[in-house]
Amino acid sequence: MYLALQAKFEVALIDKDPLVPARSLVDEFYQLNLLDGGRLNEALLSEFDLILPATENYATLEWLNRMGRKHNVPVALDLPAYTISSTKIKSNELFAQNGIARPEPWPDCGFPVIVKPSGLSGSAGVMKVTDQAQLEDALRGQGIDLVIEAYLAGPSYSLEVIADSGKCAGLQVTELNFDAGFDCKRVLAGPLTGAGVASAFIDLGERIAAVINLSGIMDIEVIDTGKELKVLEIDARLPSQTPSAVYHSTKTNMVELLADYWINGKLPPRPSQHDPGGRAVIYEHLRLKNGILEVSGEHILVGAQSLKVYRDKFSTDVFISNFEECPDDWVATAIYTENTEAQVWGTRNRAVKIMQQAFKAKSYYDPDPLSV
Repeated sequence: MYLALQAKFEVALIDKDPLVPARSLVDEFYQLNLLDGGRLNEALLSEFDLILPATENYATLEWLNRMGRKHNVPVALDLPAYTISSTKIKSNELFAQNGIARPEPWPDCGFPVIVKPSGLSGSAGVMKVTDQAQLEDALRGQGIDLVIEAYLAGPSYSLEVIADSGKCAGLQVTELNFDAGFDCKRVLAGPLTGAGVASAFIDLGERIAAVINLSGIMDIEVIDTGKELKVLEIDARLPSQTPSAVYHSTKTNMVELLADYWINGKLPPRPSQHDPGGRAVIYEHLRLKNGILEVSGEHILVGAQSLKVYRDKFSTDVFISNFEECPDDWVATAIYTENTEAQVWGTRNRAVKIMQQAFKAKSYYDPDPLSV
């Protein structure tokens, strides 16, 4: 929603949850369960120029796809590609068939391993396991498909590619930082971020897009082992965090790109080499609770109400928060920009100290997977 508003689109949000965080950011909000059926739902959708799904409910995605075709409204989703990417088992089969490197599967790898549900995105249900007893505990009573693979150390990078029938343009490489629960807490973008892997990563993205014949956008997450890039997961949909970091680094607005593609059939030009971009960016989530200021994954935003977009607050460029409504218990997404990565970290660290003083925080906490 934030990026659609930056593109100066008129934005309407449909959600069955009345407490969805983006409600306070949009022009119009409709509390609806689209799967309840009825012609009123169809009539509403027919009024839009573009439908951008931000749900993983497959029945809803199928309904949107069908209604979009019926009413000639573009839906910014490649459903066949999403069907592959929405389960890690199917994705891993695709990687194996096409010689695309991924973490070694259990039991061919040793400990530690990562155990994660096949059909959930992000950090949901992800566990790091260090021995056989822990693994048996993790598997006990599980009624869902799980993927078990080697835990790899090294920086984690993300890349979005936008494609038309597999012909692809790669965008900007970003680096991901995680909290102790493996939820993404911070995105880094800038002139030097991922520069050493950008060329290989864009080539890899184009290869995967061609294999799945992608039309639309896809997010790819990899680990740089120092020897090669290994793919952790793919998602053939617009991701929730990296696009805003890319926007503030390069002014490339992925929502605007998707509108141009799905409405006008235009792809951005394919870069001949890595474009280092103009700004260094840190995008992260913060929470103040019980006097503790903590950096945390985006799960803390679930259910947040009365979010507002602030400019130049607490030395941030953008601060999306409900702190005015809840000064003792708030959440925020903070975006900082400077010319270089070193400068933006300095600005970010000063901003955190300003927040600590402004809210009289007793302590500050920035957990990562090493604290698991």
